[in-house]
Amino acid sequence: MNDTWGISGPTFLTYFIAAGVAIAIIASFHRRALFRGDRGATVDSLGPQQVAYLNGGDRLAVYSSLGGLRAAGAIGAGAGRTLVQTGPLPAGVTPLDSAIYNAAARGVRSRDLHDDQWVASALEQLRDRLERTGLAVSASQTREARLWALGGVALVVVGIARIVAGANNNKPVLFMIFATIAAFVLTLTLLRGRRYATDAANRSMRDLRRKHDHLAPRHNPSYATYGATGAAMGVALYGGAALYSMDPAFAAEAEVQRIAATGGASGGSDGGSSSSCSGSSSCGGGGGCGGGGGCGG
Repeated sequence: MNDTWGISGPTFLTYFIAAGVAIAIIASFHRRALFRGDRGATVDSLGPQQVAYLNGGDRLAVYSSLGGLRAAGAIGAGAGRTLVQTGPLPAGVTPLDSAIYNAAARGVRSRDLHDDQWVASALEQLRDRLERTGLAVSASQTREARLWALGGVALVVVGIARIVAGANNNKPVLFMIFATIAAFVLTLTLLRGRRYATDAANRSMRDLRRKHDHLAPRHNPSYATYGATGAAMGVALYGGAALYSMDPAFAAEAEVQRIAATGGASGGSDGGSSSSCSGSSSCGGGGGCGGGGGCGG
């Protein structure tokens, strides 16, 4: 019986796995270079909303601002889950604070804040500054990193074609199916959600979290003691759950999601793409191909 495509199953499977491993390793090194950031950059001088962006993007930055404004008595929740002004704007606020405070005057719902042009503009300014200082990953860097997923897609397409051709040629394709599934997982890994902080920022963020451990929701901190800045930093470091800890009624009415701050966890995950492919080599199971000589179709 002729080999499918003129290539024996074990040989094709070996090349297929090797291609997946190569994509995973090269992509991992490329992502590390893209996301390294400025090694001298630190987050010590950043405000709560900037820290929040690095921990969870635009949404967490908005939540941090909401927490600070709520703790200062400047905003509250009105009818129809809208935001309302409940007091004067405190001194020393950021452009994002001012934009959200003004949106509250118009009865905007918290979930619609991102659509407000002034809030969007303030978030853009915040994001641009962090990117210029080597603390935030830019959208262009994210797109560049995701280009490696095209290699994974190509592997999946070739794998499926080989499985179909091998089955039609009455060749066993079980290991080829496993390898193609692993290639699909690798592709999803390379396409995973946007990360916001560079590796340099993540390292500094871990120190900042230890410094402000007293603001963690598990300690039930009194935000009346730590003030608006403490409330905003608590949300920035520990996510939407901190706002529920501070003011559960407002958080629920404002439709705040209990999202968790990443806390720099994404910093070490980029190397994980190679582990996804290493799973494919175990699927290939070299020795298992020796029996019928056609496990790769």
